Amino acid sequence: MSILYLQSAHEGPSPAFRQAAADGRLTIIPQEALTEAHLESHSGLITGNQLDQDAMLAFKPALEAFLARGGRWFFNGLMVRPLVDGMAQHRPIAHPKRADFDLASINPHPIFARVDLQAIETNRGVAGFYGRGCNPLPSGAIAINGLGRKGVPVDWVWPRADGGRIFSHAGNDLSTMGQETGLPPLLAERIMAWTEGGACADPAIARPATPLEELPLDSAETFAGHRVGARSGRRIVTASAGTYYHIRSLEGPAYGDAFDVITTPEALGDVLTPGDVLWVPCRTPARRMMAQRAVIDRHLEAGGTVIALGESQSQLFLPNIAFTPTPTNWWWWLDPEADLGVSIANRDHPLMRGMEDRDVTWHLHGWFTPPDDADVLVRDGAGRAIFYVDTVSTNGRMIVSSLDPMFHHGSHFMPATTRFLDRFIPNLKAFIHA
Repeated sequence: MSILYLQSAHEGPSPAFRQAAADGRLTIIPQEALTEAHLESHSGLITGNQLDQDAMLAFKPALEAFLARGGRWFFNGLMVRPLVDGMAQHRPIAHPKRADFDLASINPHPIFARVDLQAIETNRGVAGFYGRGCNPLPSGAIAINGLGRKGVPVDWVWPRADGGRIFSHAGNDLSTMGQETGLPPLLAERIMAWTEGGACADPAIARPATPLEELPLDSAETFAGHRVGARSGRRIVTASAGTYYHIRSLEGPAYGDAFDVITTPEALGDVLTPGDVLWVPCRTPARRMMAQRAVIDRHLEAGGTVIALGESQSQLFLPNIAFTPTPTNWWWWLDPEADLGVSIANRDHPLMRGMEDRDVTWHLHGWFTPPDDADVLVRDGAGRAIFYVDTVSTNGRMIVSSLDPMFHHGSHFMPATTRFLDRFIPNLKAFIHA
């Protein structure tokens, strides 16, 4: 087996990758099981956009050795902790308009041969899923596909002078693009073929990319890293999964000061006290929180508070959660007459102070059946709970939602999610200290 597929998400990889594993082409392992020996015994690596970049920093020397031996790494996502010397932090397009997400070829690459780029530029007509900026082009890298008039290099391949190659796709996983035209299996196969050592772009005939200083990009942000605050009393403790969207949302300049403790799910038992508020960010891989179920149960029994946001599958690690997932409609707003129907159910609740319906409306992932006497804060168009406070199921308090604002804020995608956090975080701080 030459390819290592690092599974960072709770869910397993797509059928194409699972079939490759069954055929002996691919080794699939959970990221938390990764060892240097895995990198030493494989010549290809595929990582997804939920990669724990904090944990991966510990493997930086091993990654360098893997590449120096001629290894190939296909990287999906936004690089916010540069894991290889010569790479830089992701830069989003500044104040983007729809035309800034037009996708065009800069240099040909076998992964995209005979692929209509318009078929992967949008998802159900919505642009931005493919990418909203770039992981800046390293010296010697070849831009493959670009966004907008300036060709922001959302895709590039880097034949490193020190050995090995990295393919960077700065967006949602490339193998999930083009679902409407059935492209994911083809893209997955081509990613594997390239990672196994297949044909690549030719540096000798590559067309140069627009220089970084001429691209319409925002400045890089500063991420402060994990912290354990010394402040006594009620603290907000958050469990970061090390994903790019957690790092930006929890450590970035917008909200970094809101969290007293930023740690990993695995360290919660060492830092969590009964007076703390535990914040589980959206799209935290559920298996990492499931392993902390005893810690969470003790916290609630001691009267603590837990906030669990969307797509973290809170029903798998919190008690008495009844959740029904629904297909996500993210293209509803393309119709000017459309209305998702989301509404604030309790406008007088302190957590909803200053919010309007538009601040809780972007798309839906499912609904809850909360216990009797729970306080429902937001409902979907059918009147079902998507955000509620439960003080009856345990001695503590659970604030539960299917909304996923941190993922979208961290991805520079969907302004309503930032508006939600702008209001919810100060409301929460006032609420817990009242």
